Amino acid sequence: MLEDFQQAEVLDLLDSMRAPQLRSLLMESLSDRFMRQIAFVLFQRMRHSVQLLSCINNVISHEMAMSAMPEVMLAGISELTPLRGRMLLAIDGDLIGAMVDALCGATTAQPFERYELSVLETRIGKQMIDLSISTIAETLSPLVQMDLTPIAYENATGMLAIADSQDWMIAVTGIFETALGSGTIRMIVPFTAFEPLEAKFTSQSGLLGGRSEDVAWISTIENLTEATPVELRFELARAVLQLAVFENVLPGDILPFTLWPDAVALSGDTDLFRADYGQVDGRICCRIKAVEDEGDENMSEQKSRVNTSGKRADSERIELESIQAYPRGGQAISTRNVLDRLQVSVSVELGRTQITVKDLRALRHGQILALDQMVGEPLTIFANGQKMAFGEVVAVANDRYGVRVTALVDDAGQDAGGTA
Repeated sequence: MLEDFQQAEVLDLLDSMRAPQLRSLLMESLSDRFMRQIAFVLFQRMRHSVQLLSCINNVISHEMAMSAMPEVMLAGISELTPLRGRMLLAIDGDLIGAMVDALCGATTAQPFERYELSVLETRIGKQMIDLSISTIAETLSPLVQMDLTPIAYENATGMLAIADSQDWMIAVTGIFETALGSGTIRMIVPFTAFEPLEAKFTSQSGLLGGRSEDVAWISTIENLTEATPVELRFELARAVLQLAVFENVLPGDILPFTLWPDAVALSGDTDLFRADYGQVDGRICCRIKAVEDEGDENMSEQKSRVNTSGKRADSERIELESIQAYPRGGQAISTRNVLDRLQVSVSVELGRTQITVKDLRALRHGQILALDQMVGEPLTIFANGQKMAFGEVVAVANDRYGVRVTALVDDAGQDAGGTA
């Protein structure tokens, strides 16, 4: 049923009470982006293929975050100024080793148990950390400017504590693949680190945090809904016909489908509601009907195929024919089977009208809309969205009605008799 919009309460989908972990949501929205940027920067600077396979976000304890670090790795620690706390970015030793092997000219992977990083791997690993951290800072720059230059590098997991053991961490893990191996880049920051950023974000938005209304925003939206027009089309029937059937339709023929008892209003390709149709002061009009069931057959497209006799044909399996060599100067192919397989979506339009978004949202059951169609004017028939013909309503059988084609439309958009 169509509800009375005057009684509806405004639902603030961005209410901070419905999003208590805004900090982690901010990171989730950005993490995949800067992990992909890291992959691109590593490839750009080191000329070796690096691809991001997946990006995983977690809110976990500090102890769990540290215990999940790989045994062989290199980590950089940076201050999060002006935010709170420190950030840790660790690169898996396997990923560093694969990059070093590629830089040294290796073409095949040599898997082995890695116990520590070599001097060269440590040096290259620091460069990879610097590139990754600068990429993260650049990604966060629209929200907050930060200098994330590492203040220390560590390769021992026991030296990686960045907060108290009871603190909660936002952990972002990117899994990267190269031609010579795969590994991870893991970023860990305290959950409380982004509290200033959350406060800044909520204070700048009239839809978050505060309960006061943003008058300018509401006024802008109201003006937009009042000025934005929506075109409604009202259709009386739809069918999917074989091209061979539609091609043989001539003026005077009755289309092989019947009209619906109600008109269906569409905007674009979306069915909106059903309506009774009648006339007021010589113009076709429609009276809005409340939607009783989303599965109403009058709102669904007629998908049954129709043959030339007007009877519905069962679906048939189409086998593809093998392609044979076509000799030059040979006889043209037969279109007998080709046209049987091509389908055309045909619709019959009752008329159109244009209303604003505001009026569309306020429509109620029983409200009447006048269309641009005058009483006595022919209905318009469309094929695949193109105006193809005009028609009139005729009785067929058992209180059922159909459409008889009265004129075809030429390339200029005029009917064959010269009438628009």
